Amino acid sequence: MKATWVVKIALVATLALVATEFVIGTMSHSLALVSDGWHNLTDVPSLILSWIALYFERRPPDTHKTYGYQRAGVLVAFVNSLLLVTVALYLCYEGYERIIHPEPVASGAMLVVGVIALVVNGGISWGLLTERSDLNLRAVFIHNLGDALSNVAIIAGAWVIRVTGHTIIDPALGFLIAGLILWSSVGIISESSNILLESLPKGMSLESVAAAVLSVEGVKGVHDIHIWSLGSSSHALSCHVHVLDMPTSECEPIAYQVREVLAHEFGILHTTIQFEHTHPPGEFHMYMPEPAPPSKAK
Repeated sequence: MKATWVVKIALVATLALVATEFVIGTMSHSLALVSDGWHNLTDVPSLILSWIALYFERRPPDTHKTYGYQRAGVLVAFVNSLLLVTVALYLCYEGYERIIHPEPVASGAMLVVGVIALVVNGGISWGLLTERSDLNLRAVFIHNLGDALSNVAIIAGAWVIRVTGHTIIDPALGFLIAGLILWSSVGIISESSNILLESLPKGMSLESVAAAVLSVEGVKGVHDIHIWSLGSSSHALSCHVHVLDMPTSECEPIAYQVREVLAHEFGILHTTIQFEHTHPPGEFHMYMPEPAPPSKAK
């Protein structure tokens, strides 16, 4: 699987980049580089967990996990985003400390490492560009895209420090990177929370789903509709459907049409339909007539 190999390569490249940013950032007194190192360091457990999640997501259902492990990636994305929020708050604190106690910054080393980091993070983001439908991989993609954008800011900041000598640019970049981390985390926390809480899938309307079911010939009513996500792109539905009084075998074509509509219009592939029978006005027991009264004995 392409995504698995991209995650493996990204893990090795990120570890090498983190070590470089910590060493050069400490030697050059660059908070921006150290901050970006911490930012990239949070990608390491994120990538490891994403790797594990990719493995579990492909495992089939069993007697204990009857839906399989489709939410493994969602859970990982949620945990990774919470970790990123903690890192962002820490970087804000470090930026405040650096403003109070400024230090000289070696802009040349900062510029070189910023370019290297941009190449690494940009390459990882490019590799995951086509995998964003998976919430787990989208979290990794956004992490690395945020890293790449912060690298652009570091390169620009290093050049400004080199030209003007204003070291206040360095902690300002630390705040910018922290803001990028928070921005990338909030959306993933919201979306993964909705999936874990079995909320209505993103971009889906309960009214439109009900209308689609009612459009199927033979459906007279629908109620008790429940829609939830099994994973990032796998949705399920259960509902009660009213049909006219008919044999069970005649309900199957209606059930097939309902499933087809839900699959093609909303991507809902796992459906549970309970049929409830009703009678047309003035006609009762069409298929189950009452028995004739017994004849009187002579």
